[in-house]
Order: sequence, then structure tokens, then C-alpha cells
Amino acid sequence: MTKRSITYCLAMVVLLLMSAAQAQTTHPYGLEQMMIAADDDLFGTPRFVGLSGAMTAVGGDPSAVKINPAGLGIYRHSQFSLSADGSFCRYWQPDALDRGPLYSRWHLSQVSYVVAITHPERIAGVVSNNIMISYARRAELLKHITLNDRNERPASSDWLETVIDESGYRNDVDLHYAMNISNRVYWGLGLTMEWAQLRQTFDRWEYTASDKRGQARTYSLSETSMGNIVGVAGSIGVLVHPIQMLRFGVSVESPVVGRMRETDYYIEHLSHPNTDDGIIHYESPDSHSNWLMVTPMKLSAGVGLQWKNHGLLSLQYDMQYHNLTGVAHIARAGMEIAMNNHWMLQLGYAYSTWYAKQRASLGVHYMGNWVRIGVAYTHVWSTGKVIDSLYYTEQGVYRTRENRIVFSFQWNS
Repeated sequence: MTKRSITYCLAMVVLLLMSAAQAQTTHPYGLEQMMIAADDDLFGTPRFVGLSGAMTAVGGDPSAVKINPAGLGIYRHSQFSLSADGSFCRYWQPDALDRGPLYSRWHLSQVSYVVAITHPERIAGVVSNNIMISYARRAELLKHITLNDRNERPASSDWLETVIDESGYRNDVDLHYAMNISNRVYWGLGLTMEWAQLRQTFDRWEYTASDKRGQARTYSLSETSMGNIVGVAGSIGVLVHPIQMLRFGVSVESPVVGRMRETDYYIEHLSHPNTDDGIIHYESPDSHSNWLMVTPMKLSAGVGLQWKNHGLLSLQYDMQYHNLTGVAHIARAGMEIAMNNHWMLQLGYAYSTWYAKQRASLGVHYMGNWVRIGVAYTHVWSTGKVIDSLYYTEQGVYRTRENRIVFSFQWNS
């Protein structure tokens, strides 16, 4: 890899980030858009989190295998891995006096077991056939957003307040297979079964100091949607290691396709506070529906540069596509530095056009002969717009801050 080639790769990443900064970011409404948004791409092991997910061309990690199944072929030993994390997030409107409550949640992020069937005597042909069975938390959603807080507006003026509450999770059970050919080419396949549970409540309050008849008017609407989905997806990837210091990786993940079982209901109230006329109150019965749910398709491509045993640099581009949200771009960069023979330091950064999300990560990993222990921290900041589900108009801008810490234990057999 020449100096000119490295400069070209870095320039491409910079151009991608500049173009991504122009993207429109909106908060989804409805379970389908919520399902698409509930896809935090950085759940998993501390090494994966520390590199901000830039591991398509790296492999050798349970969470990296979910992005590029070919990375499973790098394993030389069977391995058991267990990771857990805690997240702390806050959502608020930029001009609000109150920055909103802090939400926290702890959970198991991944459990996996790799079976490595190797042929140590071979240096050409099929060197190993590896299989991985794993469970992973795909996404965790716990969100509360208040826009145009009525308590911060003059009582005599018109006001409009919107409160959105969302909660949910997405879980995966995966089966992956990969083959190592001559320690130069690795290819892999993956099969995923996913189940998710989502809940969204959209509350809207309007106050008009003087309507067409000169009377004050209040209006409120509360919509609640709950859904469950079970679906399947597949993935395929290739990782090429032509020389010691260079790796290329490409992978494609199909959409998760499944049936969404949805329940909806709403409460509507309209009144004129100074009179008894014109009061309308309606509560709908529960409405049940089943429909086909499809998440975005994902494409990932990366290049990795390795300096003997001193560390590596990984650059990666991800693209997601869905007919509702269009194309989303993600640029990632990760660096791993060997502090000595056993301790590794990871640094990472990622930018996504979806919500203009930025992420900075730091991780530390101990690598023993039989045991590996790691910890990582990541900070996320983003800005999005809320679009009214009734009138399709912008209601305000909100900001997000999230901190996450991840722990893991791995044992090689």
C-alpha cells in the first residue's frame, strides 16, 4: 500500500462525511419507520464498539462476523464469548429550559460460540471451516421527546405541544459459516432469525386563544401503537488478505422480512373551555392488523492496514437502503494500537446521515493465551426533526446524547 493510495482512501472518507452532512434527518412516526430507526449498529463486544464498527475488513470478532460473515474464517481456535453493556441517554429540544430525563438500561448484548475446524498442516487449499452460533441484541430503544413545552409558553398565547414516547428492542439468533482458503481468501454465509417488540405513544395538545368565533379552544390527541415481529434475513461476505499488511472486505445483508402484528388505538378530545358547547371526546376500539415488515438492505465495504504486531487502521463505508427512508450512508474509521504483547487500545469514529449521528469510541482489550477481557466506552450525539404524523409538517428539532459502556469475557478452547 503506497502513500498515495492511503491519501486517496482518506480523501474519499472526508468527501463522504462532507456530503453526508447535507442530509435531512427526521424522526419517524409509526411502527414501520420506528422499526427502521431502531437499528443501533454498535451493540456487541468492546473491540467492535471501540473501533466504532469498522471491522468489515478485520474479522476475528463475534460482532464483526454479523457485519461480514467472512471474518469468521480468521478464527484458529474455538471460542466462547459473552458481552454486556449499559446505556445512558437523554433527548431534548435545543431551546428548552429542561434538558429532559436521563434514561438508563443494562442488558446482555451478545453470547456466541465459535467452532473452528482447522487443518494446521495445510498452507494451501481449505485451511479451516468455522461455524458460529450466537445471540445478539440488535437494538435497544428507550426515547422520550417533548417539543414546544407548554409550561414555557405564555398562557394567553396559542401553543402546540408534542410528546413522543418510544420503547422497544430487537434480538437476533444467528448461524454463520465461513471458509479459510490458503489464509488469503475468506468467504462466509449467515442466517438470522430476529424478533422485536415495539411501542410508540404520540401525544399532541393544541390551545387556540381565539378561534374563528372568538372563543378559546383546546384539542388533544393520544395515539398508541404496539407491535411484535418475527423475521429472517441472510448475509454473505468476502474478505481478501493478499499481503500481510493489507485486507479488503465486502458484505451484503438482506432485509429482515417478517410479519408485523400491530395493535393501535387513540383518544381524541376537543372542547371550548369557557362554554359547555362543542365538547367532543372519542376513544377508539383496539385495531389489530398484520402486515409485511421489511428493514433496510445493507452493503458494507472496508480496507484494513496492519503494521506487523503493532496495530491496524480500518476504514469502512456502509450503505443502507429502504423505500421509505431512501439511502443512508455511514463512514467509519477505527485504529487499534498494541501497547504490549497482551494489551490493545482501540479508537473509533463513525458518522451516519441517519439523524446526522456521530459516534466516538475508546476501548481496551487484554489478550491472553486462553482468556480475553475487554471494556469500551462510546459517546453518541445527533440531531433530528420531528414530523407530525397528521399534517406531515415539521414540529421541531431535538438533540440526543448517549453514553454506553461495554464489558466482555472470551475464552479460547
